[in-house]
Amino acid sequence: MRLQKPVATAAVLDRSKVSGLLNNVLCDKSTENNLYAQIPFCGSLILPIPIFSEDLFERILFRISDIPDVIDFIKESGRLQVILTDPPSKYEGLNYLDPFFQELNPPFLQGCPTSMFGEEKEITATQDRFLTVGKVRFLNFVKEMCEKIEPSSTRASFYRNIQQCLGTYTILKLERYSIAESIENLMIDDPPEAFVQLVVAESFIVEPLRNLRCDLDNYTLEELMETKNLPIVYQPREIHFPCEIGRFLLRKLTYAPLGLRACNDLIDHYNAYDLQKVQTSLNEAIVTNHLDAIFRNVGEISEILENVWNDKTIPNRVRNIQIGVPVSIAALGAIVAGPIGFLAGGFLSELGFKVVEKAAEKYADKLFSVKGEGLTERLAKFRTKSYQVNIYDFKEKYNKTGFDLTSVN
Repeated sequence: MRLQKPVATAAVLDRSKVSGLLNNVLCDKSTENNLYAQIPFCGSLILPIPIFSEDLFERILFRISDIPDVIDFIKESGRLQVILTDPPSKYEGLNYLDPFFQELNPPFLQGCPTSMFGEEKEITATQDRFLTVGKVRFLNFVKEMCEKIEPSSTRASFYRNIQQCLGTYTILKLERYSIAESIENLMIDDPPEAFVQLVVAESFIVEPLRNLRCDLDNYTLEELMETKNLPIVYQPREIHFPCEIGRFLLRKLTYAPLGLRACNDLIDHYNAYDLQKVQTSLNEAIVTNHLDAIFRNVGEISEILENVWNDKTIPNRVRNIQIGVPVSIAALGAIVAGPIGFLAGGFLSELGFKVVEKAAEKYADKLFSVKGEGLTERLAKFRTKSYQVNIYDFKEKYNKTGFDLTSVN
């Protein structure tokens, strides 16, 4: 496996939405573009391949017909890598995934076993407790949910989900996390919410304890929203919006429709560091100024990103400084010419004024030039936010290379 820094884990499977399946709510088609929206903004993106039916795979990841193109992309770029979430034998019968095994031979990411967190006797007692509490309502809820998600493979889906929930609960209990008791109560009183909390706890508490740590852990906005239901001590300290910002930049920086083609366009036409920097800057703008608004209404993130991208603070300052420059030059010429006129008389005064003025104009042309980063831009950036400067610099750099960012939608 060929990895490039920074390495990120993909946020494409939003299991927190699964709790709404009894109301026919499923990950919408935009999740397909979550994957492609993340790839250009990291060195390598690690994509776990779960044990899904063909239908669920297409609804959550991408079309089966795209698998050959994705494999070619992995081989050619190294920007995407796949791993198995279960031992290879568990994938038996999922023939649509054969190309991954034949072409890539993906590794199985096996985290720390549960035995690392407690004695066998304690583990058994904890798991028995989970199943005893689960028999009240929770197991039936998961069964009904799986019947809606994967009617053709309900039994396998049920077993897989229960195993994941059981594993998460066991580690939370063994590690003495107080949230385990809260989940027990919810399994009886509110099974859908218990499932959501188990999924969120798995992502934000358990996985960092037992699995591979990457430079970046990507999550969807919906997953981040669900963390607000966790006690504050378990909520993530750093907030990132890789999917939402990635989709926004795909629309802004390429004419291609969202998907693998747009992803390739960004990789081909933009420097990787520049893309990572502008994504980080957009994220900083959101977290610094608009985080509460987004958590109140997730739909606002698109408008907020649009406003940050089109911020006119620095361009307006550049224009105002350029307008003010001729006045400053004239004043400079008059001040310097005054003593010359006094000492040398009318003719020399007029000549001296013009000479000094022309020299000042020539110097100012260089000083205030916007062809490079002259004093105009430096003054315009003075006391602005770093994310404003980074976004402005990114747009200026690629506009000057002939790619008109203002015309891309």
